[in-house]
Amino acid sequence: MKPLVLLIPHEVCRRASQDSGTNHPGFQKWSGGRTEVNRVQPKTHLAMVHSIKLLFLLAICFVTSCGQAAPESKKLIDDINAAKVKARSLTFEAERKRREAADNKAEHDRLIEEAAKLYGQTSDTLAEAASKAKELAKVKNPSWYEEYFNLQAKLFNNLAQLATGAREELLIRNNGPPSESQLQTWKDNLTRFQKENDEVRKQIASIESRQGVVLIKE
Repeated sequence: MKPLVLLIPHEVCRRASQDSGTNHPGFQKWSGGRTEVNRVQPKTHLAMVHSIKLLFLLAICFVTSCGQAAPESKKLIDDINAAKVKARSLTFEAERKRREAADNKAEHDRLIEEAAKLYGQTSDTLAEAASKAKELAKVKNPSWYEEYFNLQAKLFNNLAQLATGAREELLIRNNGPPSESQLQTWKDNLTRFQKENDEVRKQIASIESRQGVVLIKE
């Protein structure tokens, strides 16, 4: 199998850069990397995980407008926003650890393990946001909340699984090159989640257009 190169859509990167106010190089243009990694070349740890990280990180760069929400619903939306901020912070910290690991052979393994732990915490935080969205989907009024927040929950769950995958990949690569079957699994999972998330976002945008309100804006 040829080395896997993963690209993140330029438009998504552009929006995230505007929303987050960051100059992180990954936001400036399409980003990708090769999957062939070993412990002698720690910089290549930044490749596939970097793309995975961008996939779920950029998807959670949103701003919430809760002006029309009931108090109990607003509280849940605020909780989701707080989880989003925490997830973003954890992801940037994981990225910092991985960059540091690439330039610090003596501490490389420890830093990679710490980065993997941060991805695990990111996954937990995104799963928490999905749970809150599920609660909002049970709200009877307005009726469109059910479909809208079930879609949001699906999106957050997918992002949580991507974060879990990033954690797994870091740990596997830290112990040696992954197998061809593992590489193919990562590629298939990423492609599947990206396709699902694109479709979910379209459905969410359609609901927002019909209702004339944007509760969660990427």
